[in-house]
Amino acid sequence: MRKPASAPDTRNVVKFSRSLAVSVAAGVVLTFLILCAFAALMSVRDLPHSAVVPMSILAVSVGTILSGYCCARILRERGLLWGLGCGTVIFFLAFFCELMLLGQPVGILALYKYIIYAASGMIGGVLGVNKKRKVR
Repeated sequence: MRKPASAPDTRNVVKFSRSLAVSVAAGVVLTFLILCAFAALMSVRDLPHSAVVPMSILAVSVGTILSGYCCARILRERGLLWGLGCGTVIFFLAFFCELMLLGQPVGILALYKYIIYAASGMIGGVLGVNKKRKVR
């Protein structure tokens, strides 16, 4: 005899969304701190203006890797999926801020940015899932 269909477990949804939000917040904070450090470096040193884009890409990549890593470490499963989720959320946050501030039309550069964000998040997710736990 079959069991009646039950409603989906809302505890899992809350757990997943909470870990995703905490991880995204950690990644955004780290990105902000790295960007502040790069801004201080650019004010002290005479760096070329062409160094702005690579430094911002590096900062976002490190922040998104941390985000995917934290989410996968908390959930301990599906590192690629949760890393992709973190990268996507951070991309949409940055994308909407860019649209509000600059108001420029969406171009092919947005696709490149999404690929960088998503790949960085997935790398962090894989690293987080594959990290060995200490045996006590």
